[in-house]
Amino acid sequence: EFTVEGMATAIPFHRAVVKDPAFTPELTGSTAPFTVHTRWIETEFANDIEPFTAPADAEAEEELDRETVVVEVGGKRLEVTLPASLGRVPERQLSLVGAAAARPRRRNSGGGAGAAASGDTLTSPMQGTVVKVAVAEGQRVEQGDLVVVLEAMKMEQPLTAHRSGTVTGLAATAGQALTSGAAVCDIKD
Repeated sequence: EFTVEGMATAIPFHRAVVKDPAFTPELTGSTAPFTVHTRWIETEFANDIEPFTAPADAEAEEELDRETVVVEVGGKRLEVTLPASLGRVPERQLSLVGAAAARPRRRNSGGGAGAAASGDTLTSPMQGTVVKVAVAEGQRVEQGDLVVVLEAMKMEQPLTAHRSGTVTGLAATAGQALTSGAAVCDIKD
């Protein structure tokens, strides 16, 4: 009932174990007790399973079509080799007129957005503990500058300035617990 091609699996082993008379004595009409134990496979199981054989060279070459692309990560250029079919749209996703069908929209994971902001107020996007305050009252910050670092569940989350301006009403101190939506500071022009 189950077929996997092109890679080795443990399915033949499982079939052989289940078919062994010691594992299923009731199917053979035997009245012998069930004698399989935790070391049965190592000590008594007769392994007559054929070893896995890799696909022929022609089949392997078909699977090895690769494409090399250059990507930039953190300012460094890297060459990455990918399967050539990686970016192709499967035929089942093409509409009747041949144009690509609408793809599911990606959800915004919230990464890179920094903290939640409301007007001048920088607020905490989650519950956590302030582990670092990177600004002082009256300090000038630019959009994207680090303001505080929150820790929640052993993960640190930087909160950055949502706009350029001067820090006022700094309410966060190191070690302080913040709730989601709590005001960290105001950033005014």
